[in-house]
Amino acid sequence: MKEIILEIIIRARHPIFHLIVILLFLGGCAPDSPNLPASNARISEDGTADMIAELKAIANDKSNIQLWHLNKERAKAMDAKIPEIQDIGTKLSMSFKASAEWLNAGEYDIAIEKLQELLELINTENYKLPPKVTPTIEELLGVAYLRKAEVENCLENHNSYSCLIPIEKPGQHLQRSPAENALKRFENILKKDPNNTQVKWLYNIAQMTLGGYPKNIKPNWLIPPEIFESGTTIPRFEDRAMSLGLAVNDISGSVVMDDFNNDHYLDLMVSSYGLDDQLRYFQNNGKGGFDEKTTEANLTGLLSGLNMIQADYDNDGWLDLLILRGAWLGKEGKHPNSLLRNNGDGSFSDVTKAAGVYCKFPTQTASWGDYNNDGFIDLFIANEFSKNINAPCQLFQNNGDGTFKDVAVEKGAAIKAFIKGCIFGDYNNDGYPDLYLSVQNGENYLLKNSGPSNDYAFTNVSSTAGTQQPIQSFPCWFFDYNQDGWEDIFVSGFDSKKFESAAGEVAKDYLGEKHSSELPRLYQNNQDGTFTEVSKQTGVDKVLFTMGCNFGELNNDGYPDFYAATGTPDFRAQIPNRMFLNLGGEAFTDVSKSGGFGHLQKGHGVAFGDMDMDGDQDIYHVLGGSYDGDNFMNALFMNPGNENYWVKLKLEGNKSNRSAIGAKVTITAKNAKGELRKFYAKVNSGGSFGANPLCIEQGLLDYSKIQNVAVIWPGETTEEILNGISSNNYWKIDQGMKTAKIIKAEALQFSGDQHNHH
Repeated sequence: MKEIILEIIIRARHPIFHLIVILLFLGGCAPDSPNLPASNARISEDGTADMIAELKAIANDKSNIQLWHLNKERAKAMDAKIPEIQDIGTKLSMSFKASAEWLNAGEYDIAIEKLQELLELINTENYKLPPKVTPTIEELLGVAYLRKAEVENCLENHNSYSCLIPIEKPGQHLQRSPAENALKRFENILKKDPNNTQVKWLYNIAQMTLGGYPKNIKPNWLIPPEIFESGTTIPRFEDRAMSLGLAVNDISGSVVMDDFNNDHYLDLMVSSYGLDDQLRYFQNNGKGGFDEKTTEANLTGLLSGLNMIQADYDNDGWLDLLILRGAWLGKEGKHPNSLLRNNGDGSFSDVTKAAGVYCKFPTQTASWGDYNNDGFIDLFIANEFSKNINAPCQLFQNNGDGTFKDVAVEKGAAIKAFIKGCIFGDYNNDGYPDLYLSVQNGENYLLKNSGPSNDYAFTNVSSTAGTQQPIQSFPCWFFDYNQDGWEDIFVSGFDSKKFESAAGEVAKDYLGEKHSSELPRLYQNNQDGTFTEVSKQTGVDKVLFTMGCNFGELNNDGYPDFYAATGTPDFRAQIPNRMFLNLGGEAFTDVSKSGGFGHLQKGHGVAFGDMDMDGDQDIYHVLGGSYDGDNFMNALFMNPGNENYWVKLKLEGNKSNRSAIGAKVTITAKNAKGELRKFYAKVNSGGSFGANPLCIEQGLLDYSKIQNVAVIWPGETTEEILNGISSNNYWKIDQGMKTAKIIKAEALQFSGDQHNHH
């Protein structure tokens, strides 16, 4: 009885009712109360103003021009030094580097002018230089012209076909001269070196922008059109971000797609890596559009953030947000993260310090999970440890009162490595959340949770499990790709030593030529604590250079698909983002061309979710590179629909964490032939870069009649069975209530959208 009353106190929302229940509790139960869980009372401190001031100071500090983002300042300093340099080799090298910095700063006209002057100087003076010098300068000049072409066409004259490879007629350039100039530079190189795969690739892209692909290309310079063909046909997804006011034009960043105002419609939080880039909040108005609520939400001045993840950390029924900062900056990346508490009134408060999670380590990846199953969600932050900064990983245990305590050292989770991805999962189905960490230039970690027998400490079992690769890793996740009830692991490759040659490596892979790049790994769960690496047989052994990545469903067949957001910081890395369709749990096939996903701009945060509430998942994609001059507009790919069945389930814990993160769901359904099939899903935000909604959105193929839904809540060992749930509907499941309630949220017709509602 005491536990029931305590739960009523925690869940009560009306203040008068709350007071009455507390008085009853004090009158009847207090004298002999055992040790009860801590309440989820809010911390009152709002540190938003302090955080805004700290972030502004970081953005304004330009005392060290060697910082990653200060390209313009670095270019100016180099230009000032060049006249003083006497050695011709050093002078030419400095001039080339200065040109590259101007390009990275977004000043492509200055870069073009300086590179042209450099080539003219070399030709006039007839310097004896190594044979690769002139082609390298000419290649960068061609790339600078391509960037000019992108800005003047794909940005200033944008449509839903812009920069999608292979570039079709609606996406071809109206302002032709920049791409024509790029062609001339690439031609000069290919005439002397026709086997230069990267330049051949860039030349073909330039021809695409002008409508000259493939007919105007010499056979020995041609990238064959068939290499872009999709393995199977799917309907084309249309980019609706611009018409809906969601085409944020910033550099790299992330997205959280979820319901922040509890109206059942999915909203968007969008971040950007730039030190003076504003966090943006777009609220779905439920009428076919979005309203930007950044100012009203008290978010103005909260700057920067390469990645974000969401959870209801204080169990009050409102989703909160964590913003991660300082990635890739080493000792200069001592930037604070932000924990934003959702106040439930449309506003957010920065409670980073008050909650005890304030730290200044470079990071871009973290994961929420209740590692000790006490009903309060915990937080693992994977930092970028290097020889320049001692930045171990942190495990913040939720105290249940709105605050956290770092227990990483005592739990064996204070890993010291340059971590680029981390994710909670339960690979051995023992009910205790484990962790997978992807490492840049090192073996990956699979941290097994020992459970209560060893006070929930973690042990690295990656070697015995067989999940250490790839050595050059980036995004990762747990997902059940073959739908056998056991979580598998995907981790993609990202070779930071090949930033400048990435496009050539991707081209070689497309052409079947030998390459030296790191490949992704797909680890199939053997159900005995070990995994089998199945990347080749499942068709995911591709050169991707994946940065952002996430999984979801394109066609509601019940098997998870995934989108690889690709690129490197270098402007030469003209690499298509790629979508992979799951073929019944047996293999994956590239459907980038068919679905219209092959964006050439740098890809970062990705989120799958049903934005228009019609039963199929759409994709929001944050585009843009890491240099200040590599901005591009984000995309919202709207799903054209399909005939398969689906169900959506919103789970809410009470004994378990309120967000129900980690809850396992098994849906048993029957088709018209009377055949049964089980569908397995789990409440989480997907991959390690970009966040899906904390809601089950499950495709059912042709299995229209749901027999039952079984839920194993975090911390529980037995299934809670729910009946009466029908397909093609949205349901709310409260822990312990035994029945589900239908959620009424009408499908939306987004303005100007030709969406085919199912």
